Amino acid sequence: MNRGMFSSISDNEAYAEADKKWTVELQRFHKYWYDLVVNPNEVAEYFDTRKLIVDYLKGVKEAVEKSLEKRFVYFICSRTKVRFNTKKKPFFNPFTKKVKIHILVGKKEKKKSIWCKFFDRGLDKFSNPKIDLTDKYITITDSKGDLTTASIHDFLDGSNINLGISSNVEYVGYTDPPHTWPTNGSHTGLSDTLIYFNVFNVVTEATSKNSMFNFVIPNSMTDEIGSELEGKIIEKCFIFYFDAINQSRNKKKELSELKNSLIKMAQENKIGSVTFYYEFEDVNDYAIFSSSLVEPSYCHRFSVCLENDNVEVKRY
Repeated sequence: MNRGMFSSISDNEAYAEADKKWTVELQRFHKYWYDLVVNPNEVAEYFDTRKLIVDYLKGVKEAVEKSLEKRFVYFICSRTKVRFNTKKKPFFNPFTKKVKIHILVGKKEKKKSIWCKFFDRGLDKFSNPKIDLTDKYITITDSKGDLTTASIHDFLDGSNINLGISSNVEYVGYTDPPHTWPTNGSHTGLSDTLIYFNVFNVVTEATSKNSMFNFVIPNSMTDEIGSELEGKIIEKCFIFYFDAINQSRNKKKELSELKNSLIKMAQENKIGSVTFYYEFEDVNDYAIFSSSLVEPSYCHRFSVCLENDNVEVKRY
């Protein structure tokens, strides 16, 4: 992509001397259940869930690179265990056209039920399809005999089912090729987690004191801060926002790196703060995040800046 017109703005005197701030918003995301990677043939030998995830993430990376060079910031999240209750058959209500499906929640397998509607395109109406369940997967057969299989998490998310469960952020990381880590399956301890890959839009807002100009420009267009450093700054800001207990081991090093990056941005680019808005367009349980420090919420707004030579995270 030709950045010439935008990169010249960063050399503009009014822009260069202006006080600036970053605003970071979610551009796109993809989530997957890590169990689909470590147990790729659990549904059937011909159904390789790991390959499907890797191929999809390759496509995501290629689509992102065609427009802008970006890095992926990922959240490894734990969730309360949810499984289909295979001992109880689904029940179809002919009046409401809804199907009752039984599930088990938590380690104690608390029994709950959910109601869903299934639209059959061949019949052009809501119907009672053939449903086959394992504890982790649901397979739906329509009137034409076509099969659709989904994991329990994809099914609950796609059906917009709310059970009052949040995704608890245990680890924040950053990567360039999302299809090579952690999809290699070596991290078997993550099998009970969901992983969210995030791509962020970073906008620089500049207010000139000596002119009437106000600038609002995507950082990716000017390359004022390179994509590598941009990704690391975003990663570390989220590390200290969620402040997960599992990530406390390298906190001193991470804090030093973030502080140095913020100092560099302030001195070289006059960027004094970074404000984050993290939320999904569609809100259900799978759009609600929490951590050992942060209460469950679908909207996470916070800012990171230097105050008295210290990194300050302000939660709103």
